[in-house]
Amino acid sequence: MLNQQTLAGQASFSGIGLHSGNKVKMTFLPAPPNHGICFRRVDLDGQPEVVASVENVSETNRSTTLSKGSVKLHTVEHVLAAFSGFGVDNAVVELDANEPPIGDGSSDQFCQMIEEAGVVAQDEQREVYLLEAPIELQSGETQMMAFPHDRFKITCTSAGENGRFTQLFSCELNSDTWRNEISRARTFCYYEEIEHLYKNGMIKGGGVGKCCSDS
Repeated sequence: MLNQQTLAGQASFSGIGLHSGNKVKMTFLPAPPNHGICFRRVDLDGQPEVVASVENVSETNRSTTLSKGSVKLHTVEHVLAAFSGFGVDNAVVELDANEPPIGDGSSDQFCQMIEEAGVVAQDEQREVYLLEAPIELQSGETQMMAFPHDRFKITCTSAGENGRFTQLFSCELNSDTWRNEISRARTFCYYEEIEHLYKNGMIKGGGVGKCCSDS
C-alpha cells in the first residue's frame, strides 16, 4: 500500500484563463493527509474552498467546472491531471479569479510548478480503488470502458466529424509516461468552431497557434 503524498513547498504562476480571459495568479500549497485537492478563491470574502470531487462537478461543456453554492472554478482539468500524474493526493490551489491560467494549453506549466515545489510522502496510507468488473459509460458519441488490470493502462481514440483527424494513443501510465508522453498534450478545437465558441462567451484567453478549447 502506497502512502499519500503532498507538496514539499509552494509554487506560483500567473497568466490568463482560457475561457474567461481573466488575469489570474495561482499558487500550489501543501495540505495535510486525507485533505484531498481543493481550490481556494482568495479573491472572495472568506476565501471559500471547493473540493475537487465528483459531487462538486457542475458543468462539463468544453471544460470541467467545480461548484459549491455560488462559488465556481472553471477549467480545472489540466491542474487536476498534473496532480494525478505526479501522484499528489493532498494540495491547496489558491486563485484570485474563477479559472486557472491556461499556460500553453497543456499541463506542462502545472507540472513545472509541482517539480519546483517538490513532492513528499506522508504518514497516512493511500486508499486505492480496485476495479473488480468491467464498467462502461456512454455519453452522446463518447464511449468509455474500463477493465480490471494489475496496472493502469489507457487506450483512447479521438476522431472529428466524418472520422477526420483520427488519433490513437495507448500507454501504461506511470510518472515517467505521464511527464514525457501525456503532460504536454494541448487542448484544441477546429478552426470553424472558433467563431461559435467565442460568441458563446468561451475561449477569450485562447488564440490560433495556442489553444482554443478542450476537445
